Amino acid sequence: MTKFKNMFLVSAFLIFSAGLSADDHPTITVPGETFSVNGELMNLELTDEGGVITVAAIAGKYGRVFITYNMATNPNSKTQGSFTGRGMGIDDTGNREFAVRAGVWRRSGTTLTLHSLDDLTDGTQNLCKSELNLSTGDFQMTFYPM
Repeated sequence: MTKFKNMFLVSAFLIFSAGLSADDHPTITVPGETFSVNGELMNLELTDEGGVITVAAIAGKYGRVFITYNMATNPNSKTQGSFTGRGMGIDDTGNREFAVRAGVWRRSGTTLTLHSLDDLTDGTQNLCKSELNLSTGDFQMTFYPM
């Protein structure tokens, strides 16, 4: 009976302490404002570590944008991994903006979903969710300004 009582007290303490410490952690709030663009796959090059994907799109004030994803596969999963990347946009007046991106990806069937954090030279920072249909080459990005 004492062993059961001790297990109960330890369990109750762990649950109580977990509840106390959870309140001190910051929360992540996804911004409600979004900006979406559609594009297309330009190139896909496979490597032993993963591959390189290049896409292009028209992105409003940034004009025509080109984005490269340097993909790495997770050694424990064939359907997920991480990436780093670069983006460049040139508008009709020749103004150029540049971005660095980093994130994670997951594949389900022929759809590759990429989640990234982007930092642009104009001071903008975004959360970004992108989807690439590997069978059609269709590409869509949704940006959430931070």
